[in-house]
Amino acid sequence: MKKIYISLLILLPLNGAFSQSTLMIGNTEVTIDTVYTGLDVPWEIQYGPDGNLWFTERKGLVSKLDPVTKTRTIVLDIVDDVYQEYEAGLLGMALHPDFENTPEVFIVYTYGTSPNVLEKLVKYTYNGTALVNPVIVLDNITAYTTHNGSRLLFLPDNTLLMSTGDAQDQPAAQDLSSLNGKILRLNMDGSIPADNPSPTSYVYTFGHRNIQGLNHGPNDRIYISEHGPTTDDEFQLLLPDRNYGWPDVEGYCDLPAEQSFCGQNNVEEPLMAWTPTIAPSDLIYYDNDAFPELDDKILMTVLKDKKVRAITLNVPGNHVMDEEDYFTDMFGRLRDIAMGPQKELYLATNGAEWMNIDPNTHSIIRITPPTDASLGELDNTGFQMYPNPAKNLLTIEVKAVDLGSDCIIRDLQGKEIQQQKITSPKFMLDLTKLEKGVYLVEMNGVVQSLIVN
Repeated sequence: MKKIYISLLILLPLNGAFSQSTLMIGNTEVTIDTVYTGLDVPWEIQYGPDGNLWFTERKGLVSKLDPVTKTRTIVLDIVDDVYQEYEAGLLGMALHPDFENTPEVFIVYTYGTSPNVLEKLVKYTYNGTALVNPVIVLDNITAYTTHNGSRLLFLPDNTLLMSTGDAQDQPAAQDLSSLNGKILRLNMDGSIPADNPSPTSYVYTFGHRNIQGLNHGPNDRIYISEHGPTTDDEFQLLLPDRNYGWPDVEGYCDLPAEQSFCGQNNVEEPLMAWTPTIAPSDLIYYDNDAFPELDDKILMTVLKDKKVRAITLNVPGNHVMDEEDYFTDMFGRLRDIAMGPQKELYLATNGAEWMNIDPNTHSIIRITPPTDASLGELDNTGFQMYPNPAKNLLTIEVKAVDLGSDCIIRDLQGKEIQQQKITSPKFMLDLTKLEKGVYLVEMNGVVQSLIVN
């Protein structure tokens, strides 16, 4: 069932970074470049509504990054407050669903001293310069140097999901009085939603070992990825009030003892389990008609096997139809993945080893495909252009009605920078004389923004 796609690509490492290169994924050409390097385990990356990439570093920093200028701004430094060892540290982050009007940021990190390590969820307010006014939402969760979970995800009703690991206390995952080995659901003020499986408990699901991926999929479903022990890493559909089996079940309910436990304890089996383990991390749902190889798939970053795994689901979203691997061994271990407004992908690298033997060398990589605009769906004056962001060349496709008109590039003040007569439905623009920045591309009164880097 698994297909391995092998493409030829030369990426030149430059102090942990990669020079801009192109890569053929099937029949689709993508551009690959480094947005930023020199980071210390970027653990969570998200594209914010302000046009910046927001990310955490495990040692205790939250930053935002302008993907056009590649300028980084540290907005929170809690290095002195964070307990950072092995997999512990500043981990998950989520921006308020209405961030533009309510600029709040939620983060999860471990604190205390060994062996009394704990974990907490804290809300900050972004004042335009920094994250300020911390408010503890939930704390005193048992933590450890490993198995701390810590992914965050807002649901459409503005409640928040938070994954916790078993913190190396395996029985805690089945103990409903413990917050470990669970997915918790809570309101933004830290209260328990009245429609939780139990109105007196944060527990939404239980029987988890260490969830590292948590995100929305098609059809309003939620999917998770979870680390197994020496076998059975799992990809799962999240259903409330279900038991996911750990530590009594590893992977599917296929052994006699597991079958008995599953039948008695409402266990939800994984959609996919991998042995040997691959170390799955975070995931997103990707939808881009102009990138058919990855279109309509769950994309999951993989640590140990150093790749992106693309998972194809059936229409109901409850069965894995196929899986393929991409970017294998190109960037090292991959911790997180995010998608930008032009359907570009961002990957957070995690070095060569889980122990972070080379700190401050990790990167955020950008993969830019064609846009998802379809000429068949555009009006008579529409056009599509790709890649965007671009560096040297920009491809533009137009309808026949545009032939003979002008393609004009302007700066943000409206000044004409470059002009070219349209003589073909598909043509290329030379961008080598343009400085890095944001421009406007105009044809027959239709304007689209272009990023040149």
